[in-house]
Formats: sequence, C-alpha cells, structure tokens
Amino acid sequence: MKLIKFFIKILFISFIPLLAIDGIRKADLVIDPRSGNAYLAAFTDKMHLLDTVPSPRIILMSGSSMAFGVDSDLLSKELEMPVVNAALHFNLGSKFMVEQLKATAKKGDIVLITLEYIATSEGQHDDQLMVADFYPEAKKWIHFDSFYEEIGAYIKHRLSDCRLLVGETLSGTRDKAVSIDDTTSVFFRNCFNPQNGDLLGHLNNPKPTFANPELSIDVNFREQIKDLNDFAVFAQKNGIKVFFTFPSYAESGFEKNMSQVRILEQDCRKNLKIPILGSPENSAMDDIFFYDSVYHPNAQGRKIFTSRLIQLLEQEGI
Repeated sequence: MKLIKFFIKILFISFIPLLAIDGIRKADLVIDPRSGNAYLAAFTDKMHLLDTVPSPRIILMSGSSMAFGVDSDLLSKELEMPVVNAALHFNLGSKFMVEQLKATAKKGDIVLITLEYIATSEGQHDDQLMVADFYPEAKKWIHFDSFYEEIGAYIKHRLSDCRLLVGETLSGTRDKAVSIDDTTSVFFRNCFNPQNGDLLGHLNNPKPTFANPELSIDVNFREQIKDLNDFAVFAQKNGIKVFFTFPSYAESGFEKNMSQVRILEQDCRKNLKIPILGSPENSAMDDIFFYDSVYHPNAQGRKIFTSRLIQLLEQEGI
C-alpha cells in the first residue's frame, strides 16, 4: 500500500509542471494575439468557413499542397460554386481529415481530396494537439491506439508548448507583426485568404531553394485508403459527391520517386472506392512553378494546377 501511495505521489508531482505549462499556454493564447497567428491556428478560420459558407459548395481537403496550390477564386468562377479550401497540413493525417469532413460536409457538397505522397493515416499527434489548442472540438478527431499513447502524446505536446513559449520569446518572433504583405514569412495564420482559405503569403515572396527528398521504399497508402473509403460510405449516405486526385508535385520529385509514386497510384486505382481524377503525371509540373517545396506551387503553378482541376471536374459533369 505504501508503495502504491508513493507512486501516486510521484505521478501527481510530475504532472504539476505540465498543468502549469498548460495553464500558461492557454493564458498566452487568450492574452497575446500574436500567439494566435501561428500557422495551425488557421484551422479555426477554415472551420468557420466550413460552418458558414452555404452548400452546395466545393470543399478542398489535403495537406499544404492544396493550401498553396489552388486558386479558389478561379475555381469558383469557372464552376460557378463557392469554394472552401480546408487544406492545411499533411501531418494532421488522413484519419483526422476524414473526421473533420464528416463533421462539416453537407448534402450537395463536392469534396475533392488529395494526399501528399508522404501523408500518413495517423498523422502527428503533436500537430493535431496544437490544432486542438486553437480549436478544442478537434480533440475528438484525434485517434490514439491506447491510453498510454494518449498520455505520452499529451506530455510531449506540453513540453513542445514550453519550447514554443521560450523559443518565440528568445528569438524575437513575437515582435514580428507578419501579414500577407510580408515578403519574408509564410507559415502564419494571417497568410490565408479569409474569404476562401487559400494560402497567399508566398505569392509576393522571393523564391527560395528547396529540397527534393526521396520517398521511402516501403511507402504505401493502405491505411489512408481505408480512411478515404470510410468517408466514401459517409458521403454516399449523405448526398455528398467526393473525388480523389493526386497532389501537385515538382517534376524532379516525380522523376526521382517514380517507382514509389506508381505503387501508390496502383494502390489507389485498385482499392479506392472514390472516383479518381487525373494521374500523377497530370499533377506534376516543372520545378519553376514551385515555391519552397516539391508540393507547394507558386503563383504561376497554382493557376496551372487549378486549371487542370477545373478541366478534370468539368469532365465529370461538375
């Protein structure tokens, strides 16, 4: 009995700093507006659009490839429907994205989903919990394999919060009033168009160099396809049309990782129960049309990619 009490006491004491960090972080988000300008805080604005833009509408869901890569004004004009660009970050994972869509998509909506080739089903818990800091309802869309995994993720996230609070203060990041007009920053909340959710912060920035990483030889979309098929069932029951397309991708990345991309394409064409628009080749563009990543089109690239999406959707009678 004494040993049990001792461990309970140690556990309680160890949680005191985490609770303190939690309280400081919440107070920081409320008191200091600059804390709310984090990139993932844009999730709140995208949820507002999903809650308020009337159906029928086109909903775009993916990681940052569609956040960067689609001109929603052009898409809306050509297809004569309002567009909500709900895309944000690949590390939220396809399971989380599907839960978000289930909570927001309505009868008559057209949902266009794409996943970057590095996207996973489970995503990263720290990024999901960061989203939940700004939009608490998102907590119910986070999946854990066990209670212990959930506790571990929470502890890790609170330690990340501590590093964030200290790091932003020491680096002077909090002194920067960044906005769309800023020509050096991109990943912040105010870089999005409030009318449709497009990321615009990079359009007036000088082009940086970017890496061309190799995809894992073990890459597959098995779990991601299960998530998307789960949404396909939901969509059919609720009068929602859903399509899958391949992400915008720099040609150098496509050429370097062609064999892995082909495996993912074959997975999708064999097992996905959602109509597939286009092909990986159709979504690949010259490297000059990308900004800071093989997935992030620049101003010219987003117009090209959007024009291709319009053509594919029109072929489906949209």
